[in-house]
Amino acid sequence: MIRPLLMGLCLALFATVPATAAPASGDALTLRSDTTVDPRLHELVFTTPALDAPTFVRVLLPVGYSPARRYPVLLLLEGCCNLPPQARDWTDPGKGDAERIVGDAPLIVVMPDSGMGGFYSDWYNNGRGGNPRWESYHMGQLLPWIDEHYSTVPGRAGHAVAGLSMGGFGAMSYAARHPDRFVSAASFSGVVDSNIPEGSGATVDEWLSYLDKPVPGSLWGPRATQEIRWRAHNPWDLADNLRGTHLELYTGDGSPGPYNSEPDPPESDTVHPQSVSLHRRLTALGIAHEWHDYGGGAHSWPYWRRDLADHVPGLMATFAHPAPPPEPFTFTAAEPHFDIYGYEVTAHRDTLEFATLGGVSASGFTLTSTTSASVTTAARYTPAAAYRVTISNPHRTSTEVVPADRDGRLHISIPDDPASPGIDRPGVDTVVTITEQN
Repeated sequence: MIRPLLMGLCLALFATVPATAAPASGDALTLRSDTTVDPRLHELVFTTPALDAPTFVRVLLPVGYSPARRYPVLLLLEGCCNLPPQARDWTDPGKGDAERIVGDAPLIVVMPDSGMGGFYSDWYNNGRGGNPRWESYHMGQLLPWIDEHYSTVPGRAGHAVAGLSMGGFGAMSYAARHPDRFVSAASFSGVVDSNIPEGSGATVDEWLSYLDKPVPGSLWGPRATQEIRWRAHNPWDLADNLRGTHLELYTGDGSPGPYNSEPDPPESDTVHPQSVSLHRRLTALGIAHEWHDYGGGAHSWPYWRRDLADHVPGLMATFAHPAPPPEPFTFTAAEPHFDIYGYEVTAHRDTLEFATLGGVSASGFTLTSTTSASVTTAARYTPAAAYRVTISNPHRTSTEVVPADRDGRLHISIPDDPASPGIDRPGVDTVVTITEQN
């Protein structure tokens, strides 16, 4: 009786959720064991400095897996509140039943632990940082390890992410924060807009922190003082980053459906409104996506199994004909340093504030930032060739000649706007135009 009560309370409370993160550079991921569960299914146990305890991953290989062939990868994420190892849930026949559902699709499925309430985030820990660092582990260590040790299709075209509930948040947040890593993202009953309902951030943070550590403020801190930290990982706030990604949103409205005879408040009160909100946001931005609002349905495994079964054929079609990265592209992040599609941006500040690298193409870009910054372009120019770079903000225009380095990258300094000093001002649009010097 206690377990369903906790699940219901958790789902009702975490109507607001985002994260914090940075890549785990230099941290060692160590494989401790590899157990063959069945001919296709392996259970791996890792240790990593990003987590305080050993962590489990289940890897489902395709039928007839051969190192001579390359296979796409689906990172399949779990929801909240389950005891570790969460990695087993998606392949439990009474829960996710993923091995049967995936069937003979030529696909590698990676199902990691995520913490009882880890929310696919590097935890704030009331300003101290440190562990757990789920995003650093999943994105900076686990996926590169999978690509190194299995025969995978390289790059964005060969990787997708999907998940249920908290994992739906993780799927859309990871895809929005790392759109150059995933060609597809899907949410099954995901909590995908932490702005709904507003005002409950402190309660949510205290409850979800308690699932893993009984210290309020561990996850993202109180929303009253750390709202930027919440929004910096919220799929709704980062929706424009998802342009060009194959997107699918699945949700029921909590009314009785084929697998539930009674109304389901977690689905109707929390999940459905958040999914509708992200759907409307994507629509308003003109971002193509598949919207599966199937009406009657509960926050439960029978619906998530059905979602996965419905998702796999379209996912395989996307892998067969992956869309190229958007060109030009736009990307927004709050961290002082970020990289995307080979571009590196360092804003000269220590705080979290949104900056946008927009309209990016070979002919230039726009950077919207509150401070000066440094931008290193992708390796798309002729090595050692000289380029005329014109930098314009509302109060000043300057032109300089910048040589491409030996990798074909330009290193460009974006000055502060002298007419608008102060870190609390709105971001200033600086337009950078690049032409080859004759």
